[in-house]
Amino acid sequence: MKPSYLLAATAFAALGTVSPASAATLIGTFSGNDCTGSFSNCFATQSGVNVAGGALASSAVIKFNGNQADGNIPPLGLDEVSSNYPSVTGGEFARAFNSTTNVFSFTYTPGAGDPALHYFAIKQGRSYALYYSAAPILSDSVDLDIAFGETTDDFSHVTFFNSRVPAVPEPGTWAMMILGFGVIGGALRRSRKQRVTLHYA
Repeated sequence: MKPSYLLAATAFAALGTVSPASAATLIGTFSGNDCTGSFSNCFATQSGVNVAGGALASSAVIKFNGNQADGNIPPLGLDEVSSNYPSVTGGEFARAFNSTTNVFSFTYTPGAGDPALHYFAIKQGRSYALYYSAAPILSDSVDLDIAFGETTDDFSHVTFFNSRVPAVPEPGTWAMMILGFGVIGGALRRSRKQRVTLHYA
């Protein structure tokens, strides 16, 4: 293998190693409910939940009660599962809430056929905080004081959503892509100059 082709292969291999951060980002805090109408038809976008336009639709997967008892549902207990995801049972999630620090944390261990999660919404009072990650969310820990700007030590419920918006390459990814294309272009240009000339005796 010639050195120029080796450089090109190395550049493209490096592209595969650039990965987005795994922690979800707070998109914003929105007024109203995080899900209206049929739970299985709820969807999240970069502009909020149940809004038209914007990003790729992301349907609701599962909802858990908040830390306060709600009827027969125990604190942090299973509230609703979408009919779109029959493999999801709720057992894939571990949930915890520290009312002293106002921090909610969870882990998600998907089983066969379970969807990837890219959004979750936490409802508190008359608003909800919406979080997003381009990488599948498997665990997170969020401070509700940051999301809601208050010190109330409870929340109504948390809802998880599946799909993601089309990823925008990070600066490191762009740099590696440009380097890779440059190396390939240089290798092609060099190979054109090395033409074989035939001499007849």
